[in-house]
Amino acid sequence: MSSMRNAVERRNHKERGQPEERKRWGLLEKHKDYSARARDFNDKKKKLKALKQKTLDKNPDEFYFGMMSRKGPATTGKNRTGTVNGDRGNEALSQEAVRLFKTQDLGYVRTMRNKALKDVEKLERRTVGIKGTGTKVVFVDDEEEQRRRASEDMDVDDEEKEDTSDGDPESVDSVTKNFRSMQKKEAMKLEIQLRKAREQLDVLTEAERALELQRARMAKSPMVGGVTKKGVKFKVKQRRNR
Repeated sequence: MSSMRNAVERRNHKERGQPEERKRWGLLEKHKDYSARARDFNDKKKKLKALKQKTLDKNPDEFYFGMMSRKGPATTGKNRTGTVNGDRGNEALSQEAVRLFKTQDLGYVRTMRNKALKDVEKLERRTVGIKGTGTKVVFVDDEEEQRRRASEDMDVDDEEKEDTSDGDPESVDSVTKNFRSMQKKEAMKLEIQLRKAREQLDVLTEAERALELQRARMAKSPMVGGVTKKGVKFKVKQRRNR
């Protein structure tokens, strides 16, 4: 009976394809495709969750000597190749290369520090100019010239008072108040900029000092002292005499 059923030609059941007007969206996703995609997504989500939990449970003080083991490729056995297990294969830089990089870093930091210093000086001049009282200082040779200049200044002040008396005093006061308020706002703004510029200058100065100290310690003939493995401080001259 089964042989008769198998001998009869059966109908081919074709899966429905993507309609013509939706060809630009690619192949039509079937339920089995969705199931495979959903299964893969859930597996990845579980792995990420497990890794996050491991990170939270990790002891920062945990250490094994196996972490420091060095092994080469399988063809060379356990010969040391300078590559630590877990690294991406980056080779350690030589002392000369590191010293060169430190020099370039120091040059960049020094350039930025000089720029920050100029900005601070410029902001300080602007701040003093706004906060200044506007006092004019004139240097004279003798007392006679001093009396003559004093009389001229008094005449000029009298003329200015006459000019201002002709106008409305209330309008003059309002203009003066507006000018002073604008001057105060500008001074506050400059003070904030000056404080930030000084902070940046301090940071760059500290970075330059640290880089100079590193370069001095990395030099072929060190010019600064240090600390031994036992925690004993030493100076360069004492170290050389030993």
